[in-house]
Amino acid sequence: MVRTLPLMLLLYSLTGFAIEKPPEADAADMSAASSDDVLELDKMTVTGERLSLKQETRLRIIRHAFNEPRSSKKEDYDKLLCWLEAPVGTRFRHVTCARNGDLEAVRLGGKDGQIGGMAGYGRHKFWRSLQADNEATIRSILADLPDSSYFDEDFYTIASNGGEPPRDVPEVEELNRFSLAWIEVEKSATAGETEDKVVAAIEAQGLTLKRYNRLVALAQSYPSIRAKVTELVIENQANDS
Repeated sequence: MVRTLPLMLLLYSLTGFAIEKPPEADAADMSAASSDDVLELDKMTVTGERLSLKQETRLRIIRHAFNEPRSSKKEDYDKLLCWLEAPVGTRFRHVTCARNGDLEAVRLGGKDGQIGGMAGYGRHKFWRSLQADNEATIRSILADLPDSSYFDEDFYTIASNGGEPPRDVPEVEELNRFSLAWIEVEKSATAGETEDKVVAAIEAQGLTLKRYNRLVALAQSYPSIRAKVTELVIENQANDS
């Protein structure tokens, strides 16, 4: 089934909406955004086919921002948060996003998008999907993303800087099999086993030698992948002892 997530984001007023998460700001006096404040992003259709780089980046941004905690620390002002927001009288939800700094500007009553004289934050920086949708549909679309949320921040950071993030980021289950293979490869190397036995240890985890080497290269290139592999290796070694 084709599912659509409207991601035409609008800078908007919170008035008339029940905020489920996260701002503790009083936004009752926020005025509606003008047409000049609209930031249009393509409507996205997820069909089970491979996502485009633009589609995957947007969805990873939202998934990561859903899990960001609210913070009033200045060093966290530029961290993006997303939450689901319900118009009064409906069960449908908008995807709503803002930075911690924008939420602070509203909470502190900042005027003209300023916090303590620092411009760039405020109510005009809030984003909301133009069309509300069923919460289960939104969460289902995000759940269909690869199980590699540990890489979300790296992914959209690389993409937003004009780079090309890897499109073969391993899911946690594959990284777990890789970590098990790596443990056996290390044992085989220490014992002076033949190359055939090393390859057999890799294939026993459902990996080809080519894929194993690719995962080694990814772990060497990206700290978040390396950290996840290290975590799984430690965990699997502990379970094996």
